[in-house]
Amino acid sequence: MISLNQVEDQLKRVGCNFRFWCRPEIRELCKILMPGETIAQAVVGRYENGMALLVATDHRLLLIDKKPMFLTLEDLRFDMISEIDYNAQLFGGTVQIMTPNRKLTFSAWNQPRLRNILNYTQLRISEIRQHYMQRQFEPQQQLLQQAMPPQPRDDQYSAPAVGGLALQGNAAYQVAPSLPAPFNPYTNSSVTLRKRRIPKFY
Repeated sequence: MISLNQVEDQLKRVGCNFRFWCRPEIRELCKILMPGETIAQAVVGRYENGMALLVATDHRLLLIDKKPMFLTLEDLRFDMISEIDYNAQLFGGTVQIMTPNRKLTFSAWNQPRLRNILNYTQLRISEIRQHYMQRQFEPQQQLLQQAMPPQPRDDQYSAPAVGGLALQGNAAYQVAPSLPAPFNPYTNSSVTLRKRRIPKFY
């Protein structure tokens, strides 16, 4: 648990100075944030049950709705998000965030701030998946280096046989079948992002 002053300082640092809006949600945010967790973006808007505060930290997305005798908390980890849909209207915007077992629809009047949360979420998902892929390939690369024959010098260079490069790609998997198979981009799902903009009528 962190203090209210620390939460307000972090919100002011990202340009979100909520003096009158969402004061109960901000006080509840003090109990939710972990030590060392940093607020990246925040916006006030509406979801299926009314007004709420959507906060993006460096670890997750948080939806907080605090009313008398009523509290709703949504904790969406970046690595669980499978699809993001964004729809911009004349006044405000709407974002739909899908996970394997949840669909969150959130609308806000402040369209630039909602776009900032969307862009930050995309960036964090990309970083997490890139880090996961690097960790997945590290054991295979080590075994591949052990299984590969020594490379010839420049004066002894000879082109590899046809199909040799394809066989090298699975060399680590053949040496240690217990490791996961090499990454196949056609069988691994990625985050889908759709953006729609309704034309303006003047």
